[in-house]
Amino acid sequence: MSDFDGNGYRKRVFAAVQRRGGADASDAFELYDIPVEQAGSWSDAQVAAQLAEVWAFWQRQRDHPKYGTLASLLVESHEERSAPLRDARQRAALAERVREVRGRREAERFELLDQAVRRLVERHRGVPRDKVAGLIDIGAMSGLSADEVRARLRHHRLVDGPPAAPPPPTTPSLGEHRRRQVRDLLDEFGRLEEMPPPPTLLALLGLAPDAAPGEIAIRADAWRARCRELPPTRVRAVADELLVHVRDLLEAGRPTLEAYLDAVAQDVAAQLAPRVRAAVLVEDRLVVDDYEHLYGEALALGLDAVRARRVVTDAAAALGVAVETSGSAERSREPAPASRPSTDTVSERELRNARAALRAGRLHEARGHAAAAAAAGGADGTTVRAVADEIEDALRAALLRWRAVATALAARRFAEAVEHLEQLSRTASDVADPASGARPERELARARAEVAAADEQVAAARAGRDPVRALLGVLERWPDHPGAVAALAAAPLEPPRAVTALRDRAGAVVVTWQPSTTGGVSYRVARRGADGATRVVGRTAGTRVEDGGAAAGSVPEYVVVALLAGRVSAEARSGAAPAGPVVPVVAVVPVAPADPAPVVAAPADVTATRLAGGAVLVRWDGPAGAEYKVSRRAPDGRWQVVGRTRATSLEDGGAPADGPPPGYTVVAARDGVVSAEASTG
Repeated sequence: MSDFDGNGYRKRVFAAVQRRGGADASDAFELYDIPVEQAGSWSDAQVAAQLAEVWAFWQRQRDHPKYGTLASLLVESHEERSAPLRDARQRAALAERVREVRGRREAERFELLDQAVRRLVERHRGVPRDKVAGLIDIGAMSGLSADEVRARLRHHRLVDGPPAAPPPPTTPSLGEHRRRQVRDLLDEFGRLEEMPPPPTLLALLGLAPDAAPGEIAIRADAWRARCRELPPTRVRAVADELLVHVRDLLEAGRPTLEAYLDAVAQDVAAQLAPRVRAAVLVEDRLVVDDYEHLYGEALALGLDAVRARRVVTDAAAALGVAVETSGSAERSREPAPASRPSTDTVSERELRNARAALRAGRLHEARGHAAAAAAAGGADGTTVRAVADEIEDALRAALLRWRAVATALAARRFAEAVEHLEQLSRTASDVADPASGARPERELARARAEVAAADEQVAAARAGRDPVRALLGVLERWPDHPGAVAALAAAPLEPPRAVTALRDRAGAVVVTWQPSTTGGVSYRVARRGADGATRVVGRTAGTRVEDGGAAAGSVPEYVVVALLAGRVSAEARSGAAPAGPVVPVVAVVPVAPADPAPVVAAPADVTATRLAGGAVLVRWDGPAGAEYKVSRRAPDGRWQVVGRTRATSLEDGGAPADGPPPGYTVVAARDGVVSAEASTG
């Protein structure tokens, strides 16, 4: 048993587990980095020490930009996953089961490739050289490397095939690093929000690929305003990083946006390539049904119509196969169908039915046909497996989309819910809400009715005497409604007027101003220093701020702006104030005080208890709906963040194992407001 290497673990275990689909696609021996071959030689004490090391590492990785979500899920399920490893007898039984599962998984990795090779050998008396790249892609679908596929092919004769078409011209690229960075952030955002990840930055904003610059700016500003209201969680950090890419790639002008869409097209082409190869491997053509289905997938992955068609046709051209058009498909069906049914096997008919149901959005029906095709045998196993995998992927995406629907409906974001429900109606019409059993069409009708009601209120607000206040009322009832957001963005935002700054008898500077003529605004007040830099003094809904931090001497200049739904007005300045006698307090015109700042109650009754395995369990009482940050005091007096949670307890597996529990502090945060600290002892 060697010393635990966190960096090696991250590259060896986290990367493989996340690539395979998450913790549920792994086993306890892999997750805790215990060789299954040595399960019988490790003592219980050695295993316990390894479990503690790995668990502590997971806790430290919960803020990792790429693996933070996976680490958090593993921390939550640590007790359940580690229990069978702690006892030698249970560990031995688990090791035997894991060896069997891994053996079956290894055989399944080559099953898809072997079926494709067998069919090609039967048809061509060998493996055509021009099919090797396609076989590598099919192997990649099962997690095989190119070297593993080539090693498997050494047992077969390579034969010459027809000359391949020239490769399509390369498209402009933003660079692999940035493309991967944006894709990883979008995927993590989807995992954190428990929804299908947005395929593109435009989809994140709820926009189509042909969105106008004005639409992009409005949606981006609305997202920035929404992000500023989020608590300092991982979701906030990911959203802020995504908005940086929105600014650089979408708001920088049409040429940059087009380059980004071209980069997305490259990613979509890479994602669809294995499915195109599987579809044409035996037929040597892309039939019309497969073409239309792949085209629809390209659209769903964020491409415009032109790029979506080009991605599919270019993929077929790169393989040297023709794309079957609807006209040619109709002609091919006229005299031939009379003889075709008599030669079709049960498996082939079931497979065609599965494809038809998949394209019609009847996923459960498609799954039944695919299972029947596999059970009947006789059809190309490569195609059966590819269709079955596609159906399962679609079912998983539908369940994630139902979670997103539930979140949007609970928050009354009905326009967002409509988008998800329309997608479900098209691609998963027979998949019901797992919580309520409702079908997409029923929930879609309800959401559309709410959107129509919101649209009516927006129209009424625009025609009213005070449209801004009315639009704010619409957004309060229907948050993030696109019509209200757009109307509010188009409304004028007048700055405050007549800013004055006078020093009172106590030495503070009292800043007052005349309100903006735009209703529903708040104000941000900043002090300008001698070096030209500004420092925010405060925010208020009133028209008066007292600055007790101003230096003695002459009164500095103050800058006041109005704020509304993420927008900022032009500046209003106090100007240089003349030197003069101290102004008495009574000379300041009294103004109604600003609304009190929201307060979050501090946690209470914080306790730290040492557990049997050496970890420390920290418990507390706190306000509902808050997120808690737990910190531990190190022996040298410094404080280290242990973790964040929405529960009222947290287990610290990284605490020193000896002596009494160290000191802990807990802070609550809700809606961007942070409470006072509460400590143990």
